[in-house]
Order: sequence, then C-alpha cells, then structure tokens
Amino acid sequence: MEQANKRQWWGLLVIPIEFIIGQYLLPLLPIENNPKLGLIVSTLLFVSGFAVMIYLFKDFLKAQWQLYRHKLFWRLLISMVLVVGAFMLLQLVRGIIPAHLLTVESSGTDSGGAQLSAGWMLLAAITPFIAPFAEELTFRYLLLGKFTNRLVRVVMLFVQGILFGLIHINNFSGNVYATIPYMVIGVYFGVIYLLFKNIWGSIIVHWMFNSINSILPALFLFILSFFGI
Repeated sequence: MEQANKRQWWGLLVIPIEFIIGQYLLPLLPIENNPKLGLIVSTLLFVSGFAVMIYLFKDFLKAQWQLYRHKLFWRLLISMVLVVGAFMLLQLVRGIIPAHLLTVESSGTDSGGAQLSAGWMLLAAITPFIAPFAEELTFRYLLLGKFTNRLVRVVMLFVQGILFGLIHINNFSGNVYATIPYMVIGVYFGVIYLLFKNIWGSIIVHWMFNSINSILPALFLFILSFFGI
C-alpha cells in the first residue's frame, strides 16, 4: 500500500507534461496548417496521459468505486443537481468579470478548426470527455485529499482551484482573466470532493459537466450529419 501511494505521486507530473508538450512542443511541429493532424496528435497526447493516470490509480479508483456505488441512483441524482449548480456558478462569475477582460482573440488556426466535419468534432470532444479523470485525481485527490490538516486543506482548496483554472489557459488563447471562472469551478469541484469524501463524487460531476459542453453536442452533430441533415 505504501509503495502504491508513493507511485501515485508520479501522477502530479502527467498534467504539467501534457501542458508543456501542448504549449511549447506541439507548436514546433509542422502541423499548424493541418488541423486534422494537430487534432490527432493532441488527442493521442491526452489519451496517453489518461492511460497513465488509470494505471497509477487503478486500485484507488476501484476501491473508491466500491464505496461510491452504494445508493448509486441517489448519488447520480445529486450529481445532476450539482452540475446545474456548476453551470449557474460559471455564468455568475462570468457576469461579474468585465466583458472586455474575457475577450479571447481568435488564433489563425481557429478558421481551420471551424472547417472540421462532425466526425472530427467528435474526435475533438474525446479530450474533455476523459479529462475529468486526470484532473480530479491530480487536483482534488493529490493536491487536496492527500492532506489531512484542516488549515492546509482550506489553503489547498483554493490553490488547487487556481491551478485548475490556469491549466485551461490554452483554451482562452492565454487570457488569464478568462480562466478565473474555471478557478472558481475548481474550488467548487474541490468542495464536492470533500462533501462526497470520494473521488468518484467529483469525477462524475466533472464528467457530466464536460459531456454537456463537448461530447453531447458533438455526438448530436455527428448523428445529424450521418442522416444527411
């Protein structure tokens, strides 16, 4: 068990490595004018990180699931309510921040990405679909749940929330202000983890949140395109 716990700390490297590769190494490759190739490479990067995290935490996830699955229906129902709360909180924070600070300049690659078919959009949705596993294990478990001191936990609740928001900076073309709502959502997910006292509590809420934003719209467009609509 002690060896497994030590091994889990290697999980802290997964998201920083993904960030560094995505931010600094991938732009060096000749894929800027090929959005499809760039999408494949970035998806493989995040799928690899996902696989590493599952390998490192498979025993922990299995043990936590055995506890979480009791009264599963009610837990999922509560999770749905918490997802609604997440969207409301996100809109509230965005409404407080001056609109001009949230403006995101479109990059040159955005136009190419807009030409992707529904099938490629579905592929693009895979990353946010699987992201909750690595992000919850990193921020909510390693950077919050591993600490038992109450004062430290309060501090880390906000630290992990800030870091959670900052890792999404690429989604907003480097606009730090635009990541503030996600910092708040990171704290929100942290509170959910502490309330559930189970990593699956925050994973499920985060997964539902991301699915509504990404995989469901992409899947809907894919089905429409399949029927030629």
